[in-house]
Amino acid sequence: MAAALVPSILDLIARVSLGARLEGDSLNELQRLRNNLEDLNAILEDAEQKRRTNRAIEDWMDELTDAAYDLVDVLDKWFTTLMKLRIKGVGKTFILKGKVGSYITHCLHTAQVVRRDDLAFKLKEISDRLAEITRDSYNLPLTLISGFQLRRLRTESIALVDVSAIIGRDEVKGDIISSLLSAPTEQLKTISVVGMGGVGKTALAQLVYQDEVVKQHFDHRIWVCVSEVFDEINVAQTIVKGVEYVKRFEGVNSLDPFTLAALLDRICTSIHGKKFFLVLDDVWADDMQHWEELIQAFKHGAPGSRILLTTCKDTVANMMEDSHVIHLEPLSGEQCWRVVSRVALSGRGLEECQNLEDIGRRISKKCKGLPLAAKTLGCLLSAKLSRKEWEDILYGEIWEFEIAHLEIFDPLLLSYYDLPLQLRECFKYCAIFPKDFVYNEKTIICHWMAQGYLGRDNGEDLELKGREYISYLAACSFFQDFLMDKDGLKSTWKMHDIMHDFARFLMINNGIVIEVMNPGGNSMIDLSATKARYLTALIPEGCCPPTSIYGAEKLHSLVIISGENAITNEAVQIIFNQAKRLRLVDFGCHNALVDTIPKEIGNLIHLRHINLTGSKIKGLPRSLCELHNLQYLNLDNSESLENLPDEIGNLINLRHINFSGSKINGLPGSLCKLHNLRYLNLNNCKALENLPNQIGKLIKLIHLGTLHCDRLACYPKSARRLTNLRQLHGIMLRADRDDPKEFALGDLENLNHLCELSMVLKGNAVNDRELKRAKFENKTHLKEIKVE
Repeated sequence: MAAALVPSILDLIARVSLGARLEGDSLNELQRLRNNLEDLNAILEDAEQKRRTNRAIEDWMDELTDAAYDLVDVLDKWFTTLMKLRIKGVGKTFILKGKVGSYITHCLHTAQVVRRDDLAFKLKEISDRLAEITRDSYNLPLTLISGFQLRRLRTESIALVDVSAIIGRDEVKGDIISSLLSAPTEQLKTISVVGMGGVGKTALAQLVYQDEVVKQHFDHRIWVCVSEVFDEINVAQTIVKGVEYVKRFEGVNSLDPFTLAALLDRICTSIHGKKFFLVLDDVWADDMQHWEELIQAFKHGAPGSRILLTTCKDTVANMMEDSHVIHLEPLSGEQCWRVVSRVALSGRGLEECQNLEDIGRRISKKCKGLPLAAKTLGCLLSAKLSRKEWEDILYGEIWEFEIAHLEIFDPLLLSYYDLPLQLRECFKYCAIFPKDFVYNEKTIICHWMAQGYLGRDNGEDLELKGREYISYLAACSFFQDFLMDKDGLKSTWKMHDIMHDFARFLMINNGIVIEVMNPGGNSMIDLSATKARYLTALIPEGCCPPTSIYGAEKLHSLVIISGENAITNEAVQIIFNQAKRLRLVDFGCHNALVDTIPKEIGNLIHLRHINLTGSKIKGLPRSLCELHNLQYLNLDNSESLENLPDEIGNLINLRHINFSGSKINGLPGSLCKLHNLRYLNLNNCKALENLPNQIGKLIKLIHLGTLHCDRLACYPKSARRLTNLRQLHGIMLRADRDDPKEFALGDLENLNHLCELSMVLKGNAVNDRELKRAKFENKTHLKEIKVE
């Protein structure tokens, strides 16, 4: 964590220095900080790789990480103060001089003492702390790595693994299929595949599931990912969907009724007299009471029905009736080498392959027979051009770990340490979500952005950078099970259990995932004994979100994942008072009990991201407009929202706005000052009557949606200047003539980056001149046009 923080701190120091003229003690203090951080930066990569085998280095890194987080908060507060003064027009030049702690602002050539502040004192305190940490490093076996730099991403040079080419499982696949096709018996037969995480149980099950003979043999095939938190209703719903072909939406259950008894009845009816093949993947629950009712329902299928179960636990396999147990063994050394070499040697000449084969075979033994590790390692080696680079991987100290429960992570650590620093943070951050979580591209990119993992906006497209990061991590097998959107881009994915466990291991001192069990209602989360900066609260059905978080002062991220129950007004206010360093607040999609955003939100000056989907708030407090760092504001489906403050234009870093489904009838003109805005969703705003006349100033806008805005009469003429738009949904335009005030069909002329366009045409006919002026022939990216 510290390895990625230090470069970002150095960048932040440079930004603060540019925003203020420094003199005296303040200048000396920042210079001392910079010198210490540059010294530390030279040894951090070595420290990262040695911390798992050296407890002293591990403790030193934890202390450095904690200090680095505190320093980031102080500098961010300082920079935000300077930004706030500029927005208010106090002046452009800021001087810090004399004794540390005196802020002096130079306003219009007149020096004026503003006030003493504790920011500079905190800066000195952390500077002293870092100086001590630097001195402590001299007693550690750390090597200076001069000239270490973040390398550029080279996604195109990474060889992708063909997931259909599963090596070394033909024999066991044949055994399973033979068992599946064997003569019917009175009892429902179960085949249980047991093995350690990463050994390929799921891949083997998928191989069997997709076999053409198997497809032809059974009336129904159903796949269920059970996971470690067993939920009978969720399993039953998935089975019903699989049998009845009910369309599955992300995060939405379309089945009704929801009771277990009713779902079991539907299963019995749906499979009655039908031969089915059910895969229960990743089963952990070994208490027969959890399974008894489901198993009884399964018995209504026709003779010859089969269940294939994968698990890490023998006890799960042993509890099943008539269970044929297969202990899946690791791949042999030769098979592992085949997996590794297939990727690592792809595209190389014969002589080069022969030169690397001996060392490659030795490296492949480090995989310990795990196919997932072999694929990851092959991805790593494919980017290494010389034998010396391969030898560095073979002899690296990170292989020397002997702690038993970490053995499975050894191969993954190689690939992890080969990632650029910023991608390491992106990968680790995924651990704040639960296992089997379906990651959404837009959501995770905005989360990464809020934490600063995508860097700062220097005119580049941070959203595009986020997509590149996702593709890079996918190419190195950190992510899997991708679903593509209609443009062929990765929209959702999952993480394999071994990868999720690995990420949790890396985040162990900084990120906490807590399941809140409070059937009675009130609960408090106590973080006082931790150094956690990231907290995710999982709220099972029947329980409620926390009402207070003790020790939340240093939290950067708070995510609540709830199946049904919403957080309350009182809890929101308490949490905002407790956790003033938050950069991200994501309360999920169940916020029906929140009808007010407390004014205290204005104290969260570090806040970049807030999600209050489904709330009942009627308006935004003016204090929210003091959050000059805010990038993401999501109030989707907040049906009562009708008032927006005029000061919303002060949110100069805002990139994403979602007011979809609200009651707003217009947007303040100041919104057109949001020159960084990329995404504006106003779909289903039934009361929306107009858009600001100067909306054309939002020249970085990529997505604009006004679908089903029934009262919206027209788009302003200035919208023709939104030439960066990719998605334009629900635009109202005149088709019969060029109007001096209203957006006309011909005003699409320069919107040549459009990929999706849906239009509501006004007028009795389409004017040929307007159609020609629109120049659709130049819109080569346009894949979809809808006309109403």
